[in-house]
Amino acid sequence: MKEQVVAIRCRTYEEEEVRGAVEKVFTLAGVDRCAYDKILFKPNMLSARLPGEGVTTHPSVLREAVLYFGAKEKLIGDSPANSLKPLQVYWEKCGYLDVSGRTGAKLVKFGDSFFVETSCKNGIVKVPVTSLLKDFTLVNVAKLKTHGLTVLTGAVKNLYGLIPGYQKSMLHSRFVSPLDFSGFISEYYESVRKYVSFNLVDCVISMEGSGPSSGKLKETGYIIGGRNGLAVERACCRLLGVSEKNVPYLRETEKKYGLPDFEIIGDGIRPVSNFSVPGQRIYGLMSNPLVKPWLNLAGRFFRIEPVIMPSRCRECHACIQVCPVNAISRNLEFDRKNCISCLCCFEVCPYKAIEVKKSFMARIFT
Repeated sequence: MKEQVVAIRCRTYEEEEVRGAVEKVFTLAGVDRCAYDKILFKPNMLSARLPGEGVTTHPSVLREAVLYFGAKEKLIGDSPANSLKPLQVYWEKCGYLDVSGRTGAKLVKFGDSFFVETSCKNGIVKVPVTSLLKDFTLVNVAKLKTHGLTVLTGAVKNLYGLIPGYQKSMLHSRFVSPLDFSGFISEYYESVRKYVSFNLVDCVISMEGSGPSSGKLKETGYIIGGRNGLAVERACCRLLGVSEKNVPYLRETEKKYGLPDFEIIGDGIRPVSNFSVPGQRIYGLMSNPLVKPWLNLAGRFFRIEPVIMPSRCRECHACIQVCPVNAISRNLEFDRKNCISCLCCFEVCPYKAIEVKKSFMARIFT
């Protein structure tokens, strides 16, 4: 049986247009307004950035998702990796404080946790996730963007945010390479998917290029939703014209578990043209058994490194706080021997003061 994914056109973040689109997604998916008594809404709140920057789930999409339901108790929750900055700053900057005021949903930071067991190639990994999952059903409200490590971030990758604060960064030190991390994301999704009741993705304006925080914005014009996160992710790939085989966590899932068949209902999907997705060529080539040995041989010439741009840096030290291996000094210099190129610093910098420097080989393939 095919999983249903609803795609509804939505060209702006105007209140009435977003409300109509969100209501259509839930209605066509067969989700009743009173389906759940207690709901936790999980947006993408990567950094304390304004809605217009396209880094986080737009507050209008989150607001209408919250307002759709008649649940007795509603929470909006996340826990950014940079614990130095007060969470209030995030709520205000991202527009979620206003959402809370208009909907009555309480804002919560993920603190207390329990462990889910995730099966990885080196054994079982116990991953902490917010304890709220025990009492609340989860509505996953994601943002569609490119991503330096996983090629894309949407419904599946957004669930990584259920891991409280700095512990997200520490997992990067355990799964260092992009392929290892994507393999972990694939298995982690299998561990937490049972807690997710619905996935809603803000694809009105998506980020291309140097995502998930420093790319360019492009109008993609949809809100996409469904009960199965992998099916929703496949639909997002179709929207961007991206081959699923070039998205490493989808490829890893397909190899081990298979990907769900799906059908798109609603307005259908018209792929956008020339959406820039760095990194997909190298992952596509790595799936070719004839090419992979040569790529492994050339790996020593393949380097991607974060670089601080002094002219933009405000010395907020968000990069220092988030680094899982303490590779950034107090005077903002990188220890290249310790740096694992996880790009956490690049993701959380609120001033776009960190850029990604690529070797000649890396520029060719990404």
